[in-house]
Amino acid sequence: MILGIRCSNTDYSFALLKGKKHAPQLQNVKTASFPKGYTRPNSLRWFFQEIEDYFVKHAGIAECIIKGAEPMAQKGSAYSERVEHESMILLTAANSGINASRKVKATIAKNLGLTGRAKALVEDLDSSVLAGYDDYSAKEQEAILAAWSGLKS
Repeated sequence: MILGIRCSNTDYSFALLKGKKHAPQLQNVKTASFPKGYTRPNSLRWFFQEIEDYFVKHAGIAECIIKGAEPMAQKGSAYSERVEHESMILLTAANSGINASRKVKATIAKNLGLTGRAKALVEDLDSSVLAGYDDYSAKEQEAILAAWSGLKS
């Protein structure tokens, strides 16, 4: 199983997939908000525990792929918060013995057998193999694509 996660500064979306690249199977897709009113350290600790609990609950996750921010979005306080959340995922994965990495859209496209361009995910990807893909939010779709890119052929 592959876990794809897409963080923002207010929430995170995740998708758990199994199967093969040509026949992915969605196991779980969800978006959750970060708690309000927490100090930054307490919010990060909360998120660390959430990810840790998810890894325990879904034993058998082989890899965790984070949908990283695109180069144009890599600035400002919102980006800093996103990177802090992503670091909690990397730390939790390392503590759990799970491989983890960050990918941007071009890399995800290339790993899905498309040209290494972000636009290929919209223009060339056949998402019909994932039932209900179009019904998910944009953030959830990014988490799905991240996980899908990690499945074996």
